[in-house]
Amino acid sequence: MLSDGVPGHLSQSRGLVFWLSQYHKVECEEREVALRLRPVARLLLPFVLDVEGVGHVLTELSYRRPAAPFFRPDLIISAGGNTSFLNVALARKWSVPNVFLGSKRKLSSKDFSAHLTLEPTGEPHNIVMDLVPVVIDPKELKAEGERLRRRLRITGQQTVYAMVIGGDGSGFSYDVQDWRRLGGVMTSLAARDKCKWLITTSRRTGASAERLLKESIPKHLVADSVWWAEEPEKLMGSYLGAADAVFVTADSMTMLGESIASQKPVIVLEPAEAEPPERYRNALRRFEAAGYCALYRLNSSQLPDIVENDNTGVAREKLLSEMEKLIPCLKRA
Repeated sequence: MLSDGVPGHLSQSRGLVFWLSQYHKVECEEREVALRLRPVARLLLPFVLDVEGVGHVLTELSYRRPAAPFFRPDLIISAGGNTSFLNVALARKWSVPNVFLGSKRKLSSKDFSAHLTLEPTGEPHNIVMDLVPVVIDPKELKAEGERLRRRLRITGQQTVYAMVIGGDGSGFSYDVQDWRRLGGVMTSLAARDKCKWLITTSRRTGASAERLLKESIPKHLVADSVWWAEEPEKLMGSYLGAADAVFVTADSMTMLGESIASQKPVIVLEPAEAEPPERYRNALRRFEAAGYCALYRLNSSQLPDIVENDNTGVAREKLLSEMEKLIPCLKRA
């Protein structure tokens, strides 16, 4: 598994490995790679790869070493455009199948044994996913949530909501007013639903946004929290397992996928001025139409409803069913 070090890309690749482990015994080696002179490399490598006899060698040299594993793997997996060129080069070098998740830069879907996307590319070897793959086991998630509830002394009668917060990215940007609106929505929901909050921010949130949120949310409404800029801690899984409903900002497809895979009611929060790419917007609309989540603008005049939907309970099965399409593709080399 090749990684560009971006948490969201890493999570999706690990999620795909988790999918495969449901069908096969898997041993996975992760190798982080970095593309040299990225703007130039992104422009030239689609052509360099096709140079007969030496394309894969030149491509490997475009990455900081050690770029490749020291052995011939059975399968190459990666996510994130910066890994795509090396993914193809190593697959050609060793004549092994390769899988890629996400935007393929200027490559073709047929450069991969399977190219997984949320929107169709119209090319050979493209598999359209319902959701991004994530490492979520509902049984383990439930156990983590129960342990957290016991530690926090939250009874079964107490309503608890999880708030998973990202930051600027994917065409979403948050200003001071958006963060204050988010705090206001949380405070109003606590009054309406008699709930407390499990809050986790992320690397992208930033210290200034966290300060605004703290100012906007009364402390007594917070059952537990992770403020990433102050003290990062990976408790999202425990929060998802413990929550009766999950709220997640719309800027991270990985966070959204993990929230949906929790099989809880999910509300996706968008800032007032949201301009995601059309394919991203289409994916969100499709998720809502399928009943996986509800979309909510932070400048809405009404509070979101928490609606149970049977479709959230089958999300994991739909994720796993995608493997039926993927497994035959892995025979290509």
